[in-house]
Amino acid sequence: MIVLNAKKFLYCAIDYKEIEEAERLLCIISHAIGGIKLGLEFFISNGINGVNRLKKFNLPIFLDLKLHDIPNTVSEAINAALIAKPDFISVHINGGTEMLKIISKKEETKIIGVSMLTSLDERDLVSLGINISIPDYVKRLVKLASECDLEGVVCSPNELKMLREIYPKDFVLITPGIRLENSKKNDDQKRISSPGDAIKNGSDILIIGRPITRSKDPLFAIQNIQDDIIKKSKR
Repeated sequence: MIVLNAKKFLYCAIDYKEIEEAERLLCIISHAIGGIKLGLEFFISNGINGVNRLKKFNLPIFLDLKLHDIPNTVSEAINAALIAKPDFISVHINGGTEMLKIISKKEETKIIGVSMLTSLDERDLVSLGINISIPDYVKRLVKLASECDLEGVVCSPNELKMLREIYPKDFVLITPGIRLENSKKNDDQKRISSPGDAIKNGSDILIIGRPITRSKDPLFAIQNIQDDIIKKSKR
C-alpha cells in the first residue's frame, strides 16, 4: 500500500469551547488536514451555528456527539443536527437495535457507531459485568451496527485489523487513540497506535486532537504524522 495523500486521513479534533480559538487553529492547519472532528465540548458551547461557522474551511465535518438515549430521542436529535449537514454523526452502538435501525441511512450524513471507547480496557469491562474479551465485545457491537445498516464505526487501533478482515472497504473505520511512537503518553487514552500502523491496518480516518492542538507547532506535528503514515505504508 502506497499512500500518496496522507493528509486525507487526518481529522483534527477541534474540541474548544471558544469558537474563535477553533478558527485560529484552523486558519493555520486547514490546508494540511482532511477533515474536522467536533465533539461535545465544542457542540454544547457553540451548537449548530458553530458547526455552520466552521464550514467556511471547506473540510468534511465529523459531528462526534456519541448519542445514546431512547430511540425517538436519538432520532429527533439527529434530525435536528442534520440542519448543519455534517458528513458524519456518531451514536453509541450499545443504544440497541431499535435505536440503530430508526436512525440509519440518512441521505447526506453517514451514521457512525461508537464501539468501545479508547479510554476503556479489560478492567472496565469486568467492572461493568461484561465477561468477554475486548475483541469479542467489539466484534459483537460492530456486527450489530452493520446489521442495522450503519455506515461505519469508531474503534480503537487494536481492533482495526480484525474488523477490516471482516467488513468491506466501504464500511468506514474511524480511529481515535492515535499517538506517535516517540511521544510521551500522558492522557486518558489506553488503547493506542501510531498513525502509520493504524492506516496500514485498515483505518479510513484518524481522529487526532491533543498531539496537534497542544503542540507549540501544529503544522510540524501534522508533518510528523503524515511522515509516519507514508513511511509505514511503504513497508
